[in-house]
Amino acid sequence: MTQTPNPGRKRRMDRYQEPQSGSVRTPYSRPADVSPVRQTRSPQARQPIGRSAELQARQDQMRQNTQYAPARRQTPAYSDFEQPGLTGGRAPYGNIRRKKKNPHTALWAAVALVCLMTSGVLLLFAAPQMLNISFDSMPSFAFVNGSLIQRDQRAIDAHAGLRQYLATDRIHNGIYIDGIHVGGMTRDEAVAAVSAVPGSAGGSFDIGVSVEGYMWSVNSNNVPLYRNVHEVVMQAYAVGRSTGTNVRSASQTPLSQRMSAVNAVLEQPIGFYTVTTYDREAVRIICAEIAGVINRDPVNASVASFDQATKKFTFNSDESGVYVDPDALYTQIVSRLDSGVYSDTIEVQPQVLLAAVTRAELMNSFGLVSSFTTKKTGNSNRTTNIALSADAINGTTVLPGETFSFNRATGERTEAKGYKPAAAIAGGETFDEIGGGVCQTSSTLFNAVVRADLEIASRKPHAWPSDYVPKGEDATVNWPNLDFKFTNNTDWPVFIVAWCDKSAKTVTVEIYGKSLANGVTIDLESEVVYKKDPPSETLYVYNPSLAYGTEEQTVKARTGYRVETYKVYLQNGQEVSRVLLHTSDYKMYQKTVEHNKPNVYGT
Repeated sequence: MTQTPNPGRKRRMDRYQEPQSGSVRTPYSRPADVSPVRQTRSPQARQPIGRSAELQARQDQMRQNTQYAPARRQTPAYSDFEQPGLTGGRAPYGNIRRKKKNPHTALWAAVALVCLMTSGVLLLFAAPQMLNISFDSMPSFAFVNGSLIQRDQRAIDAHAGLRQYLATDRIHNGIYIDGIHVGGMTRDEAVAAVSAVPGSAGGSFDIGVSVEGYMWSVNSNNVPLYRNVHEVVMQAYAVGRSTGTNVRSASQTPLSQRMSAVNAVLEQPIGFYTVTTYDREAVRIICAEIAGVINRDPVNASVASFDQATKKFTFNSDESGVYVDPDALYTQIVSRLDSGVYSDTIEVQPQVLLAAVTRAELMNSFGLVSSFTTKKTGNSNRTTNIALSADAINGTTVLPGETFSFNRATGERTEAKGYKPAAAIAGGETFDEIGGGVCQTSSTLFNAVVRADLEIASRKPHAWPSDYVPKGEDATVNWPNLDFKFTNNTDWPVFIVAWCDKSAKTVTVEIYGKSLANGVTIDLESEVVYKKDPPSETLYVYNPSLAYGTEEQTVKARTGYRVETYKVYLQNGQEVSRVLLHTSDYKMYQKTVEHNKPNVYGT
């Protein structure tokens, strides 16, 4: 099918055509006879898409050229540009270089053969070292630390014999222990041979210890002896078996060092000596046993008894103690043994320890510490209760650190014990109760205890102030919830003496023990810091259990107080200090009348 070249494509190709003679035109200049007016192509003039006749001719020329010379590169058949070989120039495939033969092939083969032979020789020399084999017909070499050395079978055999000689399990010749030649012996044989001969210490000693006429002996029978035979045999066995620590920098090999040591012993024998020692811990135990027998603590004088009737004390005598220092005794014994003194007697003078408290001191310091007395009413039942409670605490001994309890000392106050009904306080009201009045005994005891400088453990005030002691200086009790307690905070026992003088209407409590410091006494002072008066009007309370039309006063009007009580220390009657002992609160009570008069006071 015939194709018509595309006019637009033709114009593009014209840009690259050779200019005519005598004309100069740039690749992009337009011919003079070409109108700049854009041409309009008719649909009938459009050629099918394909190659032009000129391009087809060029491709045919290329096919003819490729029949005589192979193409060195592929050129696109569609190229619109001119090929240099097709426009009259030199054909691109006409001059082809052919590969020439290498003239040095024989030389390179000779070099390869020499290298192969050299490698074989080196392998032959290195085989003994690498494969651990040897050749009888030729010497063996090896590289050691960068040096080439030759294998010497005689030296190897000599080295093996030397190793076998030094590998023996016997002590080398020329070595003596305590004058006995142990060369050629095994270690066990050397131990047996040396042990059969007594050591230089003779194997016996006897040190006597005398204390206050008693004698003890520290000797080789009760102190085990020890002779260092095994240690010395190991020292002898080590000769010829040790080398220097820095093998690399040494001038000899480890094996030659060992052989040199063995040869030196053969030329100049050496001797070792055992030492007989003793068990030092056994000596220390014996010293502790001696001290345990001799040592005794001093015994302080003490109170033997107290006569309630005569109020006199009897005392146990004091005893001095003695002390032997076991460490000092141990030092004396071992210093003698270590210096070679195996027979001696040590005289030990024990230290005398005096008692901290002597009988004479107690006789001069024990006696009445404090006393307190209160006056009682004339109510016979109350007096009986006070007397019974005073008898219950009388003669009580309170040891150091012990706490005294009033309820524990008296027990529950019951009719079986003789206690009678008497006035007591509860809930702001006064009523009769079995044992009523014993609070006066506990309050009297409280005041005596405080003045003896003992520690108050538990104390409560009454509902309102009592009339037998100042405000803040009472101590109420009630079985079993309210109790008065104190603790003996001294180093000595204290004794309580209490009695009720019915004729004098008094109750007295005395505390006996070790007296306070010379001239020191203790007293109490109380101060009202708050006061509250009761209302002036009466409080009426309806009580239908009363007879109709009657009334009864149940609560008396009482003023409320807050009181601070101080413990005052006096020296020869002059105050030196005071401390707040406690604070007491007494409740205010309004006058109360119970009635059964609903028509008068209402309900």
